[in-house]
Amino acid sequence: MRKQLHLAGLGLLFCALVSGCGQAPGTTSEVCADWVHFDRPQDLFEDAALVVVGTPVRRDGETRIYGYSAQIHEVQVEAVFKGGPQPTSVLIASMPATCTQGVSYPEGDPLDGGRRMLIYANKQNGYWFTMTPDQGAVPFGTGTPLPFVTVRPS
Repeated sequence: MRKQLHLAGLGLLFCALVSGCGQAPGTTSEVCADWVHFDRPQDLFEDAALVVVGTPVRRDGETRIYGYSAQIHEVQVEAVFKGGPQPTSVLIASMPATCTQGVSYPEGDPLDGGRRMLIYANKQNGYWFTMTPDQGAVPFGTGTPLPFVTVRPS
């Protein structure tokens, strides 16, 4: 009986150690997402629900995804290539990097800086998010040709 109690105690200790600190008040759990790398802009275009050219004009709060903070930006939209009618502005959150010990944007938030951007986004948790931390928003200078075809020839 004593051996069984000892084994039960070790089992409980093991369970407590592998469960992490997620049960403690005020703590959060972070997910380490393995982001897909898109080889071609056409692949990004096809997987995105929203594709726009626009300029982030200001931060408009934050939300959380995968246990990380994500900055929400108001984006003044110049053109919509996928995802509905032409809005004048849209709120889009920058997808945070993961596996970064709680740092959402170790290389900087791609929507900071007020540059004209080509943005590929999907809706998650009720918000538009750039598709990936690295490929969801790319600088897009005036006069630059689109890197994708919007309508497939039949």
